[in-house]
Amino acid sequence: MTERRVAVIVDSRYGTTLALARAIAEGAESEGAEVRLCRVAIEEPEFSVDVEREDYQQAQAFYRELPRATAADLEWARGIVWGSPTRYGLMSTPLRAFIDEVAPLWRQGALIGKVGAAFTSTGGMHSGNEMTLLSLLMPFMQHGMVLVGVPHSVPELVATTKGGSPYGASAVTGFDGTRGVDDNELAIARALGARVARLAGQVRPEPSSVELAANRAPG
Repeated sequence: MTERRVAVIVDSRYGTTLALARAIAEGAESEGAEVRLCRVAIEEPEFSVDVEREDYQQAQAFYRELPRATAADLEWARGIVWGSPTRYGLMSTPLRAFIDEVAPLWRQGALIGKVGAAFTSTGGMHSGNEMTLLSLLMPFMQHGMVLVGVPHSVPELVATTKGGSPYGASAVTGFDGTRGVDDNELAIARALGARVARLAGQVRPEPSSVELAANRAPG
């Protein structure tokens, strides 16, 4: 079995973060990785979401068929990429709830040494996409994981006029979604997925109990 195992965890409404997630999965698979594409729990209603929009209805038809992410998916993976829409420069509530749900893995030290990366989407260019990416990366650091971004050797990162960042994949769609996800944003997402897969095959996870370490701490 390949050690290039990547879990892509997504929260999506209108399909933008879902499009990035699928591109990340494609990039990982291009490097021979086994990929699990999963969603977080669905919470309704959300006051910022227009459920009458056609793109919402089309995206949800696919999104809701994805398997629901669990802690077991993170234990299985060597590389973990998660993402959500931006909410005031922060990750979405459902993704945050999932991160809280898998807190026992932190106590076990189960993710130490694994690879982590992030993605997000915003309506506007200055709506907090890089802040959201940084907030998505913080839990990986708490888990003792190795962070992966997008280097500027990726041509589309230099060429992009919308989304895409050294801190992860992103898309800027306009507040009504009409700008969509462009080719540069998708290419950056694929590059991120490929890089996570490559590095996931190189690193060696080093799980170690955080609770045991706390019990041994001096003082």
